[in-house]
Amino acid sequence: MRMKLYPKGPPRSDPTPPKPPPSKDDLAARKARQAEEGVLAMAEYQQQQKETLERTARLRAERLAREAKARASKARARKAKIGDNARTGDSA
Repeated sequence: MRMKLYPKGPPRSDPTPPKPPPSKDDLAARKARQAEEGVLAMAEYQQQQKETLERTARLRAERLAREAKARASKARARKAKIGDNARTGDSA
């Protein structure tokens, strides 16, 4: 097994100084901003869910209407065929 020359990466010639820790005001502002974003995100999510449910209901109603129309059409065709066979004397 080869030993890594630089286990944490190559050394930097001029390392950047560490950032100072955020102040309490910065933390409070960040927390407030995250809370606002959370409320907006939840509202957006709920709106998308509502739209999805409405679209699903509309598509389901359209599908059921289409299927009912097809069943009625087949039933009319069957009745017409039975009526034609009765008039001509053919058996189905």
